[in-house]
Amino acid sequence: MVAESSFSDMNPLGQHEGLLETVFNRIALPTFVLDQNHTIIFWNQALERLTAKKQSEMIGTQNQWIAFYASKRPTLADLIIEGGKDDAVSHFYENKYKKSALVDDAFEAEDFFPDIGEHGEWLSFTAASIRDSKGNVIGAIETLSNISNEKLSQLALQESEERYKKLSITDNLTGLYNRRFFTESLTLELERSRRYAQHFSLCLIDLDDFKDMNDSYGHLFGDKILTIFSHILRQNLRHSDTAYRYGGEEFAIIFPGSSLEGAALVAERIRTRLAEYPFNFENKSDEIRVTASFGISLTTANDKNIEEIIRRSDKALYVAKNSGKNKIEISKETQLIPNLT
Repeated sequence: MVAESSFSDMNPLGQHEGLLETVFNRIALPTFVLDQNHTIIFWNQALERLTAKKQSEMIGTQNQWIAFYASKRPTLADLIIEGGKDDAVSHFYENKYKKSALVDDAFEAEDFFPDIGEHGEWLSFTAASIRDSKGNVIGAIETLSNISNEKLSQLALQESEERYKKLSITDNLTGLYNRRFFTESLTLELERSRRYAQHFSLCLIDLDDFKDMNDSYGHLFGDKILTIFSHILRQNLRHSDTAYRYGGEEFAIIFPGSSLEGAALVAERIRTRLAEYPFNFENKSDEIRVTASFGISLTTANDKNIEEIIRRSDKALYVAKNSGKNKIEISKETQLIPNLT
């Protein structure tokens, strides 16, 4: 039973306790009401079912927090009574709340409550002040709604969209970024280099005699080579570098802010690791050695589009392929350029 004095102070309907109690218990949304002293004066049956905290143990106390949190802290209704200041609400519900578009000085929020229910629940909740005829805050009301199903569906959709986005920019076999994303990334890197007057290097890589190995040992062995080489690439890149499968047996690396020498050092490490890797065909004892050729170019002040730096890198790669393979060739066109200006 709700205390008559509390209801009377807050609302003329307080004199009709039985009627008011009936009305609140008919509200399907879990609801509780606090007076100006943060004392619970109403805790409806829907909230009982949600939190497993009974009216008899909650009404008349200031223990509203125990239904929602593991340690003592204010509820949204408590913050409303204390003035509902943005900084106070933000402290406890950072990036989880907004001002209500329907009710003045009310806030809406949502959060995950691990201690509610068997596995925790996502709740949406709104708290608003209760004022007397002079506009003084004499309490607050908070309503809650279980949004777990909607939230889980939303999170599943976001996860699905992120998975789809990842699949759309990665190569299925190697897990590296694909050619389409390479074009986008290279375009952005060129724009960034112009804006900040910084170099970046591009390396194109071609596995030597890959077609012959495919013809001799089959496509499954060819896929094994591509997969292992991709792993070698990832292992030896610096944090800022990104690798791409450019074509069938062709790969690319973008080196942001890197000099030709820095890119060449990374390329040499990759070239050596690949040349030393012991490939085996169908568990036979004979080891098959695989090598790659590399062509590296640097951005210049005259680069108007990505095709120009790709052309230089490809030209350097062509030289490497036709002068012995298993080597790194640096573009002669950019080898001596000290800076962008």
